[in-house]
Amino acid sequence: MLSVQMPKSALAHLAAALALLSATAALAKDPSLDSWKLVWHDEFTAKKLDSTKWNVLLREQSKHDELQYYLPDEVYTEDGCLRLRSRIRNYGSQQYTSGRVSTDGRFAPTYGRFEIRAKLPGGKGMWPAHWLYPQNRNWEMEYIMAEAVTNGKERMIPEYRPWYSEIDIMEFLGHERSTVYGTLHYHTFDGLKKSSSVTWKTTNDYSADFHLYALEWEPDALRWYLDNDLIHTTTNGVPHTPHYLILNTAIGGRWPGNPDSTTTFPQYHDIDYVRIYQRPTYFGQPAETRSPSSRRD
Repeated sequence: MLSVQMPKSALAHLAAALALLSATAALAKDPSLDSWKLVWHDEFTAKKLDSTKWNVLLREQSKHDELQYYLPDEVYTEDGCLRLRSRIRNYGSQQYTSGRVSTDGRFAPTYGRFEIRAKLPGGKGMWPAHWLYPQNRNWEMEYIMAEAVTNGKERMIPEYRPWYSEIDIMEFLGHERSTVYGTLHYHTFDGLKKSSSVTWKTTNDYSADFHLYALEWEPDALRWYLDNDLIHTTTNGVPHTPHYLILNTAIGGRWPGNPDSTTTFPQYHDIDYVRIYQRPTYFGQPAETRSPSSRRD
């Protein structure tokens, strides 16, 4: 019998092609996606994370009294998944390490359908999230506007008001294994901080298996989906500027609390794929998908 061995590079290309076919087939099979076009995706079939698509964060401390040190060696691909590993590990000033990636400067669409199929880490103090952050956040103008509002001079702010917005596609607290959160953080025109959120409770353990977390960001509405079930909609505060995607696992902090004796390590946040779709046009113009990097988060 003739045996033919393919080079590893050829196998990698074949795996990527099959993954793309799978994504396209999934789009074709779901009637609800008929008017969406796949514009960006990663199936994580390569041996290494694609640096043309992702940034890997190296940072000692974060907001919210979190305990992790984000390190590149806690981010890798394995068995067709992106894996964000969290460990008890003395590194620098911190006693835990974890992983965070983003598409900052690589891909920052305005509007779209975002799908992340993932299996989440569980246990007290674990805080995985999938979220969208403004690519060109204007910190200086935000400060000036906030000062004007505080001093009763809101009417002096020009009509163009680049208030901060953040879209949390999914947040999960490891000790609440059957609850998923989704939130839009935004400001009103006159500077009031607002949010629209969902707390979705089921009988599923979202740390036990993979589930599909999705957001549809339209010009006039945001819709959150869990395993293709619509769980929340809002028409208030919809942003209209490019946002990039962040995937991370925080450890500890004011909201989840810190790990305790019941929390086991290492923990894994496994992402099977990320797929981003857009309408062919918005307002008669091609969809906007890229912008320069600002890295101000």
